[in-house]
Amino acid sequence: MDALQIESPVAGVRLLRLHRPQACNALTTALQQAIDQALIEAEADQAVRAVVITGEGEQAFSAGYDVKELAGFDETRLLENYLQRQRLLLGLAKFPKPLIAAVNGLAHGGGAILATLCDLRIGGLNSEFRFTAAAYNGVNNTWQLPLLIGPAKALEFVMTARVVPAREALACGLLNAIAENGSVVDAALNVAAQIAMHPPAGVRWHKALIRERAGRSLEQAFDAENAVMSGPLRPGRAAQTFDAFLASRKR
Repeated sequence: MDALQIESPVAGVRLLRLHRPQACNALTTALQQAIDQALIEAEADQAVRAVVITGEGEQAFSAGYDVKELAGFDETRLLENYLQRQRLLLGLAKFPKPLIAAVNGLAHGGGAILATLCDLRIGGLNSEFRFTAAAYNGVNNTWQLPLLIGPAKALEFVMTARVVPAREALACGLLNAIAENGSVVDAALNVAAQIAMHPPAGVRWHKALIRERAGRSLEQAFDAENAVMSGPLRPGRAAQTFDAFLASRKR
């Protein structure tokens, strides 16, 4: 059985399911490479307008990197593997289409990073996050987590390496919504389907502009949005621009 299962359960939506339930869906090097390849294929497929990532079962989204694999590496191989994983994470962060994590159960270590690199996260009552690097004298997720939940909360979570339960995760922005246990994937697919109904170019530009907002002044962000609307998304005739919108209101 492949460690990554790829499904198309809803029109316009690709579902990537981490399938290592015996190891709480821990991320091996091969599994992370498979995720990267699946996202390359999803980006190239014009029929795919949103991607959902989840883990098999209700216990774990992902327990993080597979420590049994890492324990077998010498110092040189361990560094090479770390740098390779970081490149793959950067590629995930730059993925242009909407990414939604269905966080069914725990998301620890690399699993928490994977989830927080997605644009939206839907969890269950049993969902929890834990950023573990400080516990093994490492550092991780400093480049992205503060943009998501602010520097104060990010510092708290990464320095204590404590478990963040579902309701606290919802309150601080780690989760966008909580669904009933057992229906997390369906809830994430419903959100993805709503996104997939819209013209893809506008959705992608929303993601790009919001992701690139950090570090820009208010005026720079304002100018960037207007450059898109007067350039790649320049409106044509009013009828062409709004026909699809008006049709969607009748559904």
